[in-house]
Amino acid sequence: MPAKRAAKAEPDLVRVLEAVYDLEADEGRWMQGVLDAIRPALDDGLGLAAYIYDTSKRPFEIRGLIHDVPIDPSGVASLMDESNDEYVRRSWIARSAMTASETPGYDTHPGVLEVFHPAGIHDIMVINALDPIGIGCWIGAPLRKLYRLEGVERERWNRVAAHVRSALRLRLRLAARSSAVPSEYTGDTGDIEAVLTRDGKVEHVEPSAASARTALHDAVLGMERARNELRHDIDRALPSWKALVQARWTLIDDFHSDGSRYVVARANGFSSMGTALLTPRERQVMACIAIGQTNKEAAYELGLSPSTVRVLVARASAKLGASTRDELVAKYRASNLG
Repeated sequence: MPAKRAAKAEPDLVRVLEAVYDLEADEGRWMQGVLDAIRPALDDGLGLAAYIYDTSKRPFEIRGLIHDVPIDPSGVASLMDESNDEYVRRSWIARSAMTASETPGYDTHPGVLEVFHPAGIHDIMVINALDPIGIGCWIGAPLRKLYRLEGVERERWNRVAAHVRSALRLRLRLAARSSAVPSEYTGDTGDIEAVLTRDGKVEHVEPSAASARTALHDAVLGMERARNELRHDIDRALPSWKALVQARWTLIDDFHSDGSRYVVARANGFSSMGTALLTPRERQVMACIAIGQTNKEAAYELGLSPSTVRVLVARASAKLGASTRDELVAKYRASNLG
C-alpha cells in the first residue's frame, strides 16, 4: 500500500517560484535552478530529474534532460518507447502533480520493472507542467517507496506546476522571436504591457492593460506578500502569488541600472484554439479543463475567480451541446482537430 513519507520541514516553495521566473538563465540553467530550489522539498535521496518534452511526437521528443538519478539516461528513453498512447494519456498527459504509481498499469510496466526497480526506485513524485499547446516541463523525484499524494500537498504542487507552466510558456514566446519554437507561441508576444513598483504603483501602462490597473496593482502586492510576510506560511503564500493576472499577464522582476526593482507585466495568456463557437476566454478555460484541471485549478492557473470559471464552463457546455464533463472535453478536443 502507498505510504506517507517521513515528515520534512515546511518547504520554501516561494524560493521555487522565484527560480521559475528567472528569465535571464538559458534553458539548461533555468531547469537546474528550479531543481536546486525544489530539491529540499522532494529529494528522497535518489536525486531529481527534469526535461522539456513535445507531445506531438511518439515517443515524445525530449530535450535538455538533466538529472542526478542513479539510472542510465537511456532508461528514460526506453520507458517512453514502451509506453502506448493510453499509458501516455494517463501519465505524461494527465495531472499536473501526481505520483507515477497513480497511473494504471504502472506496477507491471516493463520500463518500471527493468529500469527503475533495479535502481531502488519504486515511485516518482512528478510535477508535470504541460502547456495546452503541447510542450511541457517534467520534473521528477524518485522515491524509495510507493507514495500517495493527497489533499493539501497535491494542491500545493498543482499551484507550483501552474507557475512552471506560465514561465515555460513565456520563455517559449520570447524564444519564438528568433523562430526557435513553434509559431503557436507568437499569439501573445511576451511584450511588457505595464510597469509597476514593488508597492503596486503603476509607473507605465499600455492601452491593452489600462483597464486592468487595479488587478495588476493587487497582484503585485500579493506577490510581495508571498515573498515576505507570508513566505513561511506556504498555504497562504501560494494563493497570494498569481500564475496569471486576468488570464493574460505574468509578473516578472525587472531591475533598472540604478538598482531599483520594478515588476513588469508581460502578455502571456494561454493560446485559445478551437471552435469559433466559444469566446477566447471560454477557450482558455477549456484548454485548462482539457488537460485535466478542476474548475478550482483552472481558476488559479488563469487568475480568475472560481465562480467565473464555473460560468465559462457552463457556457462552453451549452454551446458545444455537452451534458457531462467528459463529453465536453471530447467535443472541445474534436473542435481543435477540426
